[in-house]
Amino acid sequence: MSSSIDQLFGKPDGKKVESTVDKLFNSAAKPIEDTSALKKRTVTQLERAEPVAVAEEDSESTEETALPAVDSNKKKRKRSKNDENDQLESQYYEKLMSDDGETENSLKDDGYVETVKVARAEQAKVLDLKDDELAKAERTVFVGNLANELISSKTLYKEFKKLFSTNPKEGQDKALAIDSIRFRSISFDEPLPRKVAFVQQKLHKSRDSINAYIVYKTKDAVKLVCQKLNGVEFHNRHLRVDSVSHPTKHDKQRSVFIGNLDFEEDEETLWKHFATCGPIEYVRIVRDSKTNVGKGFAYVQFKQLETVSKALLLNDKPMKSASNEKKKARKLRVSRCKNIKKTAAQDPRNESKYDKLNETQKTRFGRAKRVLGKADKATLGKELTIEGMRASKNDKQNTLSHLKKRKQRSKTGRVTKRSIAYKKKLASGKE
Repeated sequence: MSSSIDQLFGKPDGKKVESTVDKLFNSAAKPIEDTSALKKRTVTQLERAEPVAVAEEDSESTEETALPAVDSNKKKRKRSKNDENDQLESQYYEKLMSDDGETENSLKDDGYVETVKVARAEQAKVLDLKDDELAKAERTVFVGNLANELISSKTLYKEFKKLFSTNPKEGQDKALAIDSIRFRSISFDEPLPRKVAFVQQKLHKSRDSINAYIVYKTKDAVKLVCQKLNGVEFHNRHLRVDSVSHPTKHDKQRSVFIGNLDFEEDEETLWKHFATCGPIEYVRIVRDSKTNVGKGFAYVQFKQLETVSKALLLNDKPMKSASNEKKKARKLRVSRCKNIKKTAAQDPRNESKYDKLNETQKTRFGRAKRVLGKADKATLGKELTIEGMRASKNDKQNTLSHLKKRKQRSKTGRVTKRSIAYKKKLASGKE
Protein backbone atom coordinates (compact mmCIF):
# COMPACT_ATOMS: atom_id res chain seq x y z
CA MET A 1 0.00 0.00 0.00
CA SER A 2 1.50 3.25 -1.12
CA SER A 3 1.67 6.20 1.33
CA SER A 4 0.02 9.55 0.73
CA ILE A 5 3.41 11.26 0.36
CA ASP A 6 4.30 8.85 -2.45
CA GLN A 7 1.05 9.54 -4.16
CA LEU A 8 1.73 13.28 -4.05
CA PHE A 9 5.35 13.31 -5.13
CA GLY A 10 5.55 9.97 -6.89
CA LYS A 11 8.22 7.29 -6.57
CA PRO A 12 11.70 8.22 -7.85
CA ASP A 13 12.91 6.37 -10.99
CA GLY A 14 10.11 3.89 -10.67
CA LYS A 15 12.03 1.93 -8.09
CA LYS A 16 10.33 0.73 -4.99
CA VAL A 17 11.98 2.70 -2.20
CA GLU A 18 10.73 2.66 1.35
CA SER A 19 9.85 6.14 2.49
CA THR A 20 10.90 7.66 5.80
CA VAL A 21 7.32 7.59 7.07
CA ASP A 22 7.10 3.87 6.35
CA LYS A 23 10.37 3.34 8.18
CA LEU A 24 9.02 5.14 11.19
CA PHE A 25 5.78 3.17 11.35
CA ASN A 26 7.56 -0.10 10.62
CA SER A 27 10.07 0.47 13.42
CA ALA A 28 7.28 1.43 15.81
CA ALA A 29 5.46 -1.77 14.90
CA LYS A 30 8.40 -3.92 16.15
CA PRO A 31 7.97 -5.36 19.69
CA ILE A 32 10.01 -3.70 22.52
CA GLU A 33 12.41 -5.99 24.29
CA ASP A 34 12.26 -6.51 28.05
CA THR A 35 14.34 -4.01 30.06
CA SER A 36 15.41 -6.60 32.57
CA ALA A 37 17.13 -8.58 29.82
CA LEU A 38 18.98 -5.44 28.72
CA LYS A 39 20.21 -4.84 32.27
CA LYS A 40 21.49 -8.42 32.52
CA ARG A 41 23.21 -8.08 29.16
CA THR A 42 25.05 -4.90 30.16
CA VAL A 43 26.21 -6.44 33.42
CA THR A 44 27.61 -9.54 31.72
CA GLN A 45 29.37 -7.41 29.10
CA LEU A 46 31.03 -5.31 31.84
CA GLU A 47 32.18 -8.44 33.67
CA ARG A 48 33.67 -9.97 30.49
CA ALA A 49 35.45 -6.73 29.49
CA GLU A 50 39.21 -6.34 30.03
CA PRO A 51 40.46 -4.57 33.15
CA VAL A 52 42.56 -2.06 31.18
CA ALA A 53 39.56 -0.79 29.36
CA VAL A 54 37.73 -0.39 32.65
CA ALA A 55 40.67 1.49 34.09
CA GLU A 56 40.72 3.79 31.10
CA GLU A 57 37.04 4.36 31.40
CA ASP A 58 37.46 5.10 35.14
CA SER A 59 40.27 7.57 34.45
CA GLU A 60 38.19 9.30 31.85
CA SER A 61 35.25 9.49 34.24
CA THR A 62 37.49 10.86 36.99
CA GLU A 63 38.87 13.48 34.64
CA GLU A 64 35.37 14.46 33.65
CA THR A 65 34.15 14.58 37.26
CA ALA A 66 37.19 16.46 38.65
CA LEU A 67 35.93 19.91 37.68
CA PRO A 68 32.49 19.66 39.31
CA ALA A 69 34.19 18.37 42.50
CA VAL A 70 36.12 21.69 42.83
CA ASP A 71 32.90 23.63 42.47
CA SER A 72 31.24 21.66 45.24
CA ASN A 73 34.20 22.35 47.57
CA LYS A 74 33.91 26.08 46.90
CA LYS A 75 30.23 25.99 47.70
CA LYS A 76 30.95 24.13 50.94
CA ARG A 77 33.58 26.71 51.90
CA LYS A 78 31.22 29.59 51.19
CA ARG A 79 28.53 27.96 53.25
CA SER A 80 30.91 27.34 56.13
CA LYS A 81 32.03 31.01 56.07
CA ASN A 82 28.45 32.23 56.12
CA ASP A 83 27.67 29.91 59.03
CA GLU A 84 30.69 31.24 60.93
CA ASN A 85 29.61 34.86 60.31
CA ASP A 86 26.13 34.05 61.54
CA GLN A 87 27.52 32.53 64.71
CA LEU A 88 29.91 35.39 65.50
CA GLU A 89 27.33 37.41 67.40
CA SER A 90 26.17 34.48 69.50
CA GLN A 91 29.80 33.50 70.25
CA TYR A 92 30.58 37.11 71.28
CA TYR A 93 27.67 37.25 73.75
CA GLU A 94 28.56 33.83 75.15
CA LYS A 95 32.09 35.05 75.75
CA LEU A 96 30.83 38.16 77.49
CA MET A 97 28.57 36.11 79.74
CA SER A 98 31.36 33.72 80.63
CA ASP A 99 34.08 36.36 81.15
CA ASP A 100 31.88 38.97 82.86
CA GLY A 101 33.67 38.91 86.17
CA GLU A 102 37.13 38.82 84.61
CA THR A 103 36.43 41.77 82.28
CA GLU A 104 35.01 43.90 85.12
CA ASN A 105 38.05 43.24 87.28
CA SER A 106 40.41 44.05 84.42
CA LEU A 107 38.53 47.29 83.65
CA LYS A 108 38.60 48.29 87.31
CA ASP A 109 42.35 47.67 87.44
CA ASP A 110 42.84 49.87 84.37
CA GLY A 111 40.71 52.65 85.86
CA TYR A 112 38.26 52.55 82.97
CA VAL A 113 35.15 52.23 85.15
CA GLU A 114 36.06 55.29 87.24
CA THR A 115 36.70 57.44 84.18
CA VAL A 116 33.32 56.44 82.72
CA LYS A 117 31.57 57.35 85.99
CA VAL A 118 33.30 60.76 86.07
CA ALA A 119 32.37 61.41 82.44
CA ARG A 120 28.74 60.54 83.12
CA ALA A 121 28.70 62.78 86.19
CA GLU A 122 30.11 65.68 84.14
CA GLN A 123 27.50 65.12 81.44
CA ALA A 124 24.74 65.15 84.06
CA LYS A 125 25.74 68.62 85.33
CA VAL A 126 25.27 71.92 83.52
CA LEU A 127 26.35 75.43 84.53
CA ASP A 128 23.43 77.74 85.18
CA LEU A 129 24.30 80.83 83.09
CA LYS A 130 20.76 82.25 83.38
CA ASP A 131 19.89 81.96 79.70
CA ASP A 132 16.15 82.14 80.43
CA GLU A 133 16.57 85.26 82.54
CA LEU A 134 18.69 86.93 79.85
CA ALA A 135 16.05 86.15 77.22
CA LYS A 136 13.43 87.64 79.53
CA ALA A 137 15.58 90.76 80.07
CA GLU A 138 15.60 91.40 76.32
CA ARG A 139 11.78 91.70 76.48
CA THR A 140 11.75 93.91 79.59
CA VAL A 141 11.38 97.71 79.85
CA PHE A 142 12.36 99.80 82.90
CA VAL A 143 10.00 102.68 83.82
CA GLY A 144 11.15 105.17 86.48
CA ASN A 145 9.68 108.15 88.36
CA LEU A 146 6.20 106.68 88.85
CA ALA A 147 3.81 107.62 91.66
CA ASN A 148 3.06 104.99 94.31
CA GLU A 149 -0.66 105.69 93.79
CA LEU A 150 -0.33 103.38 90.80
CA ILE A 151 -0.33 100.40 93.20
CA SER A 152 -3.49 101.33 95.11
CA SER A 153 -5.59 102.89 92.30
CA LYS A 154 -7.08 100.51 89.71
CA THR A 155 -8.07 103.29 87.30
CA LEU A 156 -4.54 104.69 87.32
CA TYR A 157 -3.13 101.21 86.76
CA LYS A 158 -5.43 100.67 83.75
CA GLU A 159 -4.33 104.00 82.22
CA PHE A 160 -0.69 103.07 82.73
CA LYS A 161 -1.16 99.65 81.13
CA LYS A 162 -3.07 101.16 78.20
CA LEU A 163 -0.28 103.71 77.62
CA PHE A 164 2.39 101.01 77.32
CA SER A 165 0.25 98.52 75.38
CA THR A 166 -0.72 100.90 72.55
CA ASN A 167 1.48 100.57 69.48
CA PRO A 168 3.44 103.84 68.98
CA LYS A 169 3.71 103.25 65.21
CA GLU A 170 1.38 105.31 63.06
CA GLY A 171 -1.48 103.38 61.50
CA GLN A 172 -0.96 100.34 63.77
CA ASP A 173 -4.16 99.43 65.62
CA LYS A 174 -2.77 96.17 67.01
CA ALA A 175 -1.82 96.54 70.70
CA LEU A 176 1.51 95.40 72.13
CA ALA A 177 1.10 92.21 74.18
CA ILE A 178 2.27 92.64 77.80
CA ASP A 179 3.32 89.55 79.72
CA SER A 180 3.66 91.01 83.23
CA ILE A 181 4.15 94.27 85.19
CA ARG A 182 6.24 94.35 88.38
CA PHE A 183 6.71 97.28 90.80
CA ARG A 184 10.01 97.83 92.59
CA SER A 185 11.80 100.41 94.82
CA ILE A 186 8.74 100.84 97.05
CA SER A 187 9.07 102.73 100.35
CA PHE A 188 6.83 101.66 103.23
CA ASP A 189 5.60 103.64 106.23
CA GLU A 190 5.94 100.90 108.87
CA PRO A 191 8.80 98.47 109.54
CA LEU A 192 6.91 95.37 108.45
CA PRO A 193 7.95 92.56 106.12
CA ARG A 194 7.80 93.85 102.56
CA LYS A 195 5.11 91.41 101.42
CA VAL A 196 2.92 92.18 104.43
CA ALA A 197 3.36 95.94 103.99
CA PHE A 198 2.56 95.65 100.26
CA VAL A 199 -0.65 93.71 100.92
CA GLN A 200 -1.75 96.15 103.64
CA GLN A 201 -0.84 99.17 101.42
CA LYS A 202 1.43 100.75 104.06
CA LEU A 203 3.05 103.08 101.51
CA HIS A 204 5.32 105.98 102.44
CA LYS A 205 3.78 109.43 102.04
CA SER A 206 6.86 111.54 101.27
CA ARG A 207 8.96 108.97 99.38
CA ASP A 208 6.27 108.30 96.79
CA SER A 209 8.50 107.57 93.78
CA ILE A 210 8.57 103.94 92.54
CA ASN A 211 9.86 102.03 89.52
CA ALA A 212 8.23 99.40 87.30
CA TYR A 213 9.39 96.59 84.99
CA ILE A 214 7.16 95.73 82.02
CA VAL A 215 7.80 92.38 80.31
CA TYR A 216 6.50 92.13 76.73
CA LYS A 217 5.86 88.91 74.83
CA THR A 218 8.10 90.01 71.93
CA LYS A 219 11.42 91.84 72.13
CA ASP A 220 10.59 94.04 69.11
CA ALA A 221 8.22 96.08 71.28
CA VAL A 222 11.03 97.24 73.59
CA LYS A 223 12.75 99.46 71.03
CA LEU A 224 9.49 101.11 69.94
CA VAL A 225 8.40 101.88 73.50
CA CYS A 226 11.78 103.29 74.55
CA GLN A 227 11.93 105.65 71.56
CA LYS A 228 8.38 107.01 71.86
CA LEU A 229 7.60 107.00 75.60
CA ASN A 230 10.88 108.15 77.16
CA GLY A 231 10.31 111.57 78.77
CA VAL A 232 6.51 111.41 78.36
CA GLU A 233 4.54 113.12 81.17
CA PHE A 234 2.13 110.79 82.97
CA HIS A 235 0.01 112.35 85.76
CA ASN A 236 2.41 115.29 86.30
CA ARG A 237 5.51 113.03 86.25
CA HIS A 238 8.12 112.69 83.51
CA LEU A 239 8.80 109.00 82.92
CA ARG A 240 12.19 107.50 82.37
CA VAL A 241 11.79 104.57 79.95
CA ASP A 242 14.82 102.40 79.14
CA SER A 243 15.70 98.88 78.04
CA VAL A 244 16.99 96.45 80.65
CA SER A 245 19.29 94.38 78.44
CA HIS A 246 20.54 97.34 76.33
CA PRO A 247 20.33 100.47 78.52
CA THR A 248 21.16 103.94 77.29
CA LYS A 249 24.88 104.65 77.66
CA HIS A 250 25.90 107.40 80.05
CA ASP A 251 27.46 110.19 77.97
CA LYS A 252 29.60 112.40 80.21
CA GLN A 253 29.78 115.16 77.59
CA ARG A 254 25.99 115.60 77.64
CA SER A 255 25.55 115.08 81.40
CA VAL A 256 25.95 117.11 84.60
CA PHE A 257 26.50 116.03 88.19
CA ILE A 258 24.11 117.40 90.83
CA GLY A 259 25.23 117.55 94.46
CA ASN A 260 23.84 118.83 97.80
CA LEU A 261 20.41 117.27 97.19
CA ASP A 262 17.86 116.65 99.90
CA PHE A 263 17.58 112.95 100.82
CA GLU A 264 13.80 113.02 100.31
CA GLU A 265 13.98 114.78 96.92
CA ASP A 266 12.44 113.16 93.83
CA GLU A 267 13.21 113.29 90.10
CA GLU A 268 10.32 115.54 89.14
CA THR A 269 11.85 118.52 90.98
CA LEU A 270 15.04 118.21 88.91
CA TRP A 271 13.01 117.84 85.68
CA LYS A 272 11.29 121.19 86.35
CA HIS A 273 14.43 122.96 87.56
CA PHE A 274 16.58 122.06 84.50
CA ALA A 275 13.79 122.17 81.88
CA THR A 276 14.67 125.82 81.14
CA CYS A 277 18.13 124.77 79.90
CA GLY A 278 16.89 122.48 77.13
CA PRO A 279 15.41 119.04 76.34
CA ILE A 280 16.33 116.40 78.95
CA GLU A 281 16.92 112.74 78.11
CA TYR A 282 16.72 111.35 81.66
CA VAL A 283 17.17 112.23 85.34
CA ARG A 284 18.57 109.67 87.80
CA ILE A 285 18.80 110.10 91.57
CA VAL A 286 21.08 107.57 93.25
CA ARG A 287 19.19 105.89 96.11
CA ASP A 288 19.76 103.27 98.75
CA SER A 289 18.53 99.86 97.56
CA LYS A 290 16.90 98.86 100.87
CA THR A 291 15.34 102.08 102.19
CA ASN A 292 14.86 103.91 98.84
CA VAL A 293 16.29 107.07 100.46
CA GLY A 294 18.38 109.33 98.22
CA LYS A 295 22.14 109.59 98.77
CA GLY A 296 22.29 113.34 98.08
CA PHE A 297 23.45 113.39 94.45
CA ALA A 298 21.98 112.80 90.98
CA TYR A 299 22.77 112.87 87.23
CA VAL A 300 20.97 114.81 84.51
CA GLN A 301 21.64 113.87 80.87
CA PHE A 302 20.51 116.23 78.09
CA LYS A 303 19.70 115.43 74.47
CA GLN A 304 22.00 118.15 73.08
CA LEU A 305 25.61 118.99 73.89
CA GLU A 306 25.03 122.77 73.96
CA THR A 307 22.59 122.43 76.86
CA VAL A 308 25.34 121.48 79.33
CA SER A 309 26.85 125.01 79.32
CA LYS A 310 23.43 126.46 80.24
CA ALA A 311 23.01 123.92 83.05
CA LEU A 312 26.41 124.86 84.54
CA LEU A 313 25.14 128.41 85.04
CA LEU A 314 22.72 127.05 87.67
CA ASN A 315 25.61 126.16 90.02
CA ASP A 316 25.01 127.45 93.58
CA LYS A 317 21.47 128.43 92.64
CA PRO A 318 18.67 127.52 95.11
CA MET A 319 16.08 124.94 94.11
CA LYS A 320 12.69 124.59 95.76
CA SER A 321 11.23 121.18 96.34
CA ALA A 322 8.22 120.41 94.13
CA SER A 323 6.83 117.75 96.48
CA ASN A 324 7.05 119.79 99.71
CA GLU A 325 6.85 123.58 99.42
CA LYS A 326 7.45 124.10 103.14
CA LYS A 327 11.05 122.90 102.84
CA LYS A 328 13.76 125.50 102.54
CA ALA A 329 15.39 125.84 99.10
CA ARG A 330 18.82 124.23 98.84
CA LYS A 331 21.73 125.46 96.76
CA LEU A 332 22.75 122.85 94.21
CA ARG A 333 26.29 121.99 93.21
CA VAL A 334 26.33 121.53 89.42
CA SER A 335 29.49 120.33 87.65
CA ARG A 336 30.56 118.36 84.60
CA CYS A 337 30.53 114.56 84.79
CA LYS A 338 33.74 112.60 85.00
CA ASN A 339 33.82 108.87 84.43
CA ILE A 340 35.75 107.19 87.21
CA LYS A 341 36.68 103.69 86.09
CA LYS A 342 36.49 101.17 88.88
CA THR A 343 38.00 97.73 88.60
CA ALA A 344 35.26 95.51 89.95
CA ALA A 345 36.67 92.84 92.22
CA GLN A 346 35.70 89.41 91.00
CA ASP A 347 33.68 87.26 93.35
CA PRO A 348 36.05 84.60 94.81
CA ARG A 349 33.20 82.06 94.75
CA ASN A 350 33.02 82.29 90.95
CA GLU A 351 36.76 82.50 90.14
CA SER A 352 37.28 78.75 89.79
CA LYS A 353 34.11 78.39 87.71
CA TYR A 354 35.01 81.35 85.48
CA ASP A 355 38.42 79.90 84.59
CA LYS A 356 36.86 76.63 83.38
CA LEU A 357 34.50 78.34 80.92
CA ASN A 358 35.12 78.74 77.21
CA GLU A 359 34.95 82.08 75.38
CA THR A 360 31.22 81.99 74.57
CA GLN A 361 30.35 80.98 78.13
CA LYS A 362 32.52 83.78 79.52
CA THR A 363 30.68 86.40 77.46
CA ARG A 364 27.31 85.03 78.62
CA PHE A 365 28.60 84.95 82.22
CA GLY A 366 29.74 88.60 82.07
CA ARG A 367 26.55 89.76 80.37
CA ALA A 368 24.37 88.04 82.97
CA LYS A 369 26.46 89.57 85.76
CA ARG A 370 25.94 93.05 84.31
CA VAL A 371 22.25 92.82 83.39
CA LEU A 372 20.63 90.65 86.06
CA GLY A 373 19.81 91.51 89.66
CA LYS A 374 21.32 90.45 92.96
CA ALA A 375 19.25 87.29 93.39
CA ASP A 376 20.26 85.94 89.98
CA LYS A 377 23.89 87.00 90.43
CA ALA A 378 24.09 84.99 93.66
CA THR A 379 23.23 81.74 91.83
CA LEU A 380 25.08 82.57 88.59
CA GLY A 381 27.42 79.78 87.44
CA LYS A 382 25.94 77.24 89.82
CA GLU A 383 26.06 73.61 88.70
CA LEU A 384 22.64 72.14 87.99
CA THR A 385 21.92 68.41 87.78
CA ILE A 386 19.94 67.33 84.73
CA GLU A 387 16.57 65.80 85.56
CA GLY A 388 16.56 62.03 85.14
CA MET A 389 20.25 61.46 85.96
CA ARG A 390 20.83 59.53 89.20
CA ALA A 391 23.41 60.62 91.71
CA SER A 392 25.95 58.12 92.98
CA LYS A 393 26.71 57.50 96.65
CA ASN A 394 30.34 58.61 96.35
CA ASP A 395 29.50 61.81 94.45
CA LYS A 396 30.33 64.56 96.94
CA GLN A 397 29.19 67.32 94.59
CA ASN A 398 25.63 66.00 94.55
CA THR A 399 25.24 66.42 98.31
CA LEU A 400 23.24 69.42 99.52
CA SER A 401 25.92 72.03 100.19
CA HIS A 402 23.51 74.62 101.62
CA LEU A 403 22.63 72.35 104.55
CA LYS A 404 25.22 72.97 107.25
CA LYS A 405 26.57 69.96 109.04
CA ARG A 406 25.98 69.96 112.76
CA LYS A 407 29.12 70.50 114.77
CA GLN A 408 29.96 67.70 117.13
CA ARG A 409 29.82 68.54 120.81
CA SER A 410 33.13 68.53 122.65
CA LYS A 411 33.41 65.98 125.44
CA THR A 412 35.59 68.18 127.69
CA GLY A 413 33.88 71.54 127.10
CA ARG A 414 32.27 73.83 129.67
CA VAL A 415 28.74 73.29 128.32
CA THR A 416 29.13 69.52 128.50
CA LYS A 417 30.34 69.61 132.08
CA ARG A 418 27.43 71.84 133.12
CA SER A 419 24.86 69.61 131.43
CA ILE A 420 26.31 66.49 133.08
CA ALA A 421 26.26 68.17 136.49
CA TYR A 422 22.67 69.33 135.94
CA LYS A 423 21.55 65.82 134.99
CA LYS A 424 23.25 64.38 138.10
CA LYS A 425 21.51 66.96 140.25
CA LEU A 426 18.12 66.07 138.76
CA ALA A 427 18.80 62.36 139.29
CA SER A 428 19.82 62.87 142.93
CA GLY A 429 16.72 65.01 143.58
CA LYS A 430 14.43 62.29 142.23
CA GLU A 431 16.06 59.69 144.43
